[in-house]
Amino acid sequence: MESYTQLKQRHSQEFNDFKYIFFAFSNDQLAEGLVKLNATTKDIYSIGAGGFVLKSHNQELRDMIDRHSAELEANNKERKFLLESLVYELRNHEYSITYDEDDALDALGLSVEDIPADILNKAKILALGESEPELSEVQA
Repeated sequence: MESYTQLKQRHSQEFNDFKYIFFAFSNDQLAEGLVKLNATTKDIYSIGAGGFVLKSHNQELRDMIDRHSAELEANNKERKFLLESLVYELRNHEYSITYDEDDALDALGLSVEDIPADILNKAKILALGESEPELSEVQA
């Protein structure tokens, strides 16, 4: 099974390789993106956060994002993967400073109720430490 970091890297690469999207934060960048896609403003949708996709490939982008979400959800049913993903996201969202798990859970599309208490507690402990998670201690 793929690790959480491998899954994130693969998803990131697939998104970056999607050639019908661009990001623009100025009029010059918008013009460059339109040239890159050989498009006009009538040919694109805004996807938010400065992103634009060709209308003709919008569904393809949505399908990829839906597939990524489904893969994450399916993998998070495995206890070891869930622990790894929680530790990663807790560290990524500075749990050791904030002691707030909400942003990490949002990144995973989870709520506290979705996670077995022993896994969440172990993830919090590991996120506060410098060591890597002892995944062998978690039952599959």
